[in-house]
Amino acid sequence: MTTQMQTSNTSIRPILYANAIFSGISGLIFTFSSKTIAAFLGIASSSGIVLVLGIVLMVFADVIYIFAKREEISKGFVLFAIIADSLWVFASILLLLTSWVPFTAEGKWAVGIIAIIVDIFAALQFFKWQKMK
Repeated sequence: MTTQMQTSNTSIRPILYANAIFSGISGLIFTFSSKTIAAFLGIASSSGIVLVLGIVLMVFADVIYIFAKREEISKGFVLFAIIADSLWVFASILLLLTSWVPFTAEGKWAVGIIAIIVDIFAALQFFKWQKMK
């Protein structure tokens, strides 16, 4: 059983690392270019929401990275990553389908593409999570 646990852990590890890298880079871009990103998306640059999202993404990336580098990766943590990514996708879809945020056309595309990428991470993590013991 230990061999299966380690096999599951090693096969999930690259996905978690990729998720951490994508989230971290996105967080850095959102944080250090928040006003430019806000204007691109069609959000008031004075709102600070993009800056806050950037900081949250960097914290999320750190958490994912810290847990991914552990010798044993718990099934519960992988489920946390799946749920967090799925919530991001759900929120993105909700924002795209409502008029709560006056996104530019380019902003809608960007939100949609990022949601697809995050959904791929959620799906890959879910498939590996199912195989974990």
